[in-house]
Amino acid sequence: MMRGGNCQPDVVTYGTLVKGFCMKGNNNAAIQLLRKMEEVTCKHGQVVYNTIIDSLCKDRLVVDALHLFSEMMSKGISPDVTYNSLMNGVCKLGEWKEAKRLLNDMVSKNIFPDVFTFNVLVDTLCKEGIVMEAEGLVEMMIQRDIDSDMVSTIH
Repeated sequence: MMRGGNCQPDVVTYGTLVKGFCMKGNNNAAIQLLRKMEEVTCKHGQVVYNTIIDSLCKDRLVVDALHLFSEMMSKGISPDVTYNSLMNGVCKLGEWKEAKRLLNDMVSKNIFPDVFTFNVLVDTLCKEGIVMEAEGLVEMMIQRDIDSDMVSTIH
């Protein structure tokens, strides 16, 4: 496309390629494509960043995901759904203190946790034996009228 000069890829094209790389576990290629987007001043936005951050977290590369998240934030890109990917990533590593920090950061930015966020936290806290805090989160869900699902009710 680019060599022919007739058609320049847009954010949708780049996003599709990034998603494909991430689905195949090729995070490095996805990040290289993100950098290429920056070179050609293609507006990449939240979707491309979140796709890569989610993939990094699933591959347990949470430190890299947090760095990319910081970069995204420094560019003024809204972080809302990205928190769920990060929360899931840090919780899978048993880093419940980092998850709590992310939760506080989220709320401070007026981004309120959804049922997925709460489920990840409740599950992690229960696995860590911190049941009282998990119960507090379930109580918070009830107070905020967030419908629990099977995951949060079985803990």
